[in-house]
Amino acid sequence: MNHLRLVHLPSLAELRRSAALWDDLWWRSEVTMPTARAELVAQWIEQFAPRAPFHALVVEDGGRWVAALPLVRARRCRLLSTAGLPTNEWSPGGELLLDAEADADAVLDVVMGGIRQLPWPLVWLDYVPLHTRRWQAFQAAAARAAMPSDSHPQWQVPVIEVGRDWEACQQRWSKKHRDKMIKAARRLAEKGCVQFQMQSQLAPEEAESRVRQAFDIEDLGWKGEARTAVLRTAGMLDFFLRQATQLARWGQLELALLKLDDRPISFVYGLAAKGVSHWLKIGYDPEYRCSTPGQLLQYHMLKRFHEEGDRLAIDCVGPLTDALSKWKPTTYTMGRLIIAPRRWSGRAALYACKHWWPTVRRWLGRNKIDGPAETQCPQTPSEAGERSPALA
Repeated sequence: MNHLRLVHLPSLAELRRSAALWDDLWWRSEVTMPTARAELVAQWIEQFAPRAPFHALVVEDGGRWVAALPLVRARRCRLLSTAGLPTNEWSPGGELLLDAEADADAVLDVVMGGIRQLPWPLVWLDYVPLHTRRWQAFQAAAARAAMPSDSHPQWQVPVIEVGRDWEACQQRWSKKHRDKMIKAARRLAEKGCVQFQMQSQLAPEEAESRVRQAFDIEDLGWKGEARTAVLRTAGMLDFFLRQATQLARWGQLELALLKLDDRPISFVYGLAAKGVSHWLKIGYDPEYRCSTPGQLLQYHMLKRFHEEGDRLAIDCVGPLTDALSKWKPTTYTMGRLIIAPRRWSGRAALYACKHWWPTVRRWLGRNKIDGPAETQCPQTPSEAGERSPALA
């Protein structure tokens, strides 16, 4: 390994100018979510934190990037200014990118040197896949740098493995679930002509109309009634249309529809890369609830993936639910990671987060203090009924 050099990207303009290097690192990393690519990180920040300072730490090795960590300022309960990942319950965003063949310890020691220079007392990272090699190495590097840290597992994310043997896959399910799928398919077929459509090679100009069609379905259900659907949230449709158009340009957008007599009744808005399909948003028309159109659509997608053989797994993105458990997935742990650089204010803030935060959170819940997205107190979906990425 050549001499490692720390590079600072202090703006979205710098991020976009370096998109080729950033995305080349993304391809060499173990991160499979395309939302961690440079342009989609920039779009996320423009939507959710347009006035917040941005700073990315990059490690360069002989002209090649071997690590990158995008950070944006986030306020916690209006009191504490921290550095956080550009990601939230609406959409995944920035991630720790690490060259899979790099010396992780040496590279992340350089990253820690950059973290020590940040102006914020805490690095507070939500939606972190704590089980992964890169994040475990990140925590080990913090320990070597004498930076106190605290990790908190929050929920399990289901991953459905995809193989080549469709019959063997079905045999892993319970007999009750297999019978339920057969009966639901028969029940729906009795109502009309059922069509399954998988669109993974959409042209950018086609993406907008197809995505609008999907979110029209979402708006029919409980999310529409609760005014948490994409169409009911200011600016959110434009955000997803921009995201989908860019994904289509890369060939990484994946839309699936189940139709009854040409009427869409369920959808999956997905992202596909490196052999992994990410189910970012799922919805169905409640008029057909008895036929479980959401699960029927997932059944058809699983069947297609097994037959085509171009997928290794499906990452369901959000927390494990009873419905998703029917597919017998494996799981990984999503959680929160907080690091205090070597300064007294950071250590004090970390101590307060570990020992006082649960009490403060309960008090805030009783008094129902709300604020804009950047200033709300962080909570898990199970704690406050928040929308996970797959459920938003």
